[in-house]
Amino acid sequence: MHRIIDWNELWKALHAGSSERAEKDRDPAAHWDKRAAAYRRITQDEKKATEHELAILDVRSGDTVLDMGAGTGRLAVPVARTAAHVTALDPSEGMLSVLRERMAEEGLTNYSTVTMRWEDTVIWKDIDPHDVVVAAFSLGFYDLAAALEKLDAAARRSVYLFWHAGEWRNPDEMALYRAVFGEEATMQKGYPDYIYPVNILHDAGIYPNVTIYRAVWDAVYDSPEEAVRTWVAMHNPGMEDLAPIREYFTRALRKNESGRYVETTVRPTAAIWWEKTNG
Repeated sequence: MHRIIDWNELWKALHAGSSERAEKDRDPAAHWDKRAAAYRRITQDEKKATEHELAILDVRSGDTVLDMGAGTGRLAVPVARTAAHVTALDPSEGMLSVLRERMAEEGLTNYSTVTMRWEDTVIWKDIDPHDVVVAAFSLGFYDLAAALEKLDAAARRSVYLFWHAGEWRNPDEMALYRAVFGEEATMQKGYPDYIYPVNILHDAGIYPNVTIYRAVWDAVYDSPEEAVRTWVAMHNPGMEDLAPIREYFTRALRKNESGRYVETTVRPTAAIWWEKTNG
């Protein structure tokens, strides 16, 4: 089929236009090491979106699972309760350190960690193929086609991707980003949505299943000030004028029955998956 648009080259052009993405590319370990504690804080009380993803994954009791970009183990830990073995790969030792703590808390030992960038990983050398490969919100690569090709090569049976559909920030979040970073920098944050990996896969001869759903994310804090500090640590370390962040959380937080403060965000999300033809 004649290809009118080279989706990978378009992705590269958009990727290269962001200084934040360039910083992550240069040293993703340093970027995420600084944010590991904040990331765990944001996601540790999250249940609904994770349960939705786990329900989509076809993980069986004898399976080996590779979680590429595993972070602090939001998926790897619950997947290890079912799978025979989970390999958690991430460039950030800080993130994987939290993952190992969480595995230990649950008494799980059927896992291994690999501290490495996916771009540098060699299949059959650094990791062996796994029955199931998962990449949840971890597709921030300059050459997305190469990353997807390697994910496919690493899977014996199936690959599952989770990525945002449309704008990943709601209007209130967009207003906050504009107040903190300015209009131009705000538009350079984040990544193009799910239609890019879907079309890149299509061009490679892989025709994935796609489901769009509304993922509900909850973050729970002991106080509004904790929410403010966590947002700053995650998104803009070193920020001094916290007034826009405090104003945002004044509107965004609600108090639950236990007296804690909950931020609930609903994000249109794409689940993209395919079965290997040789599986």
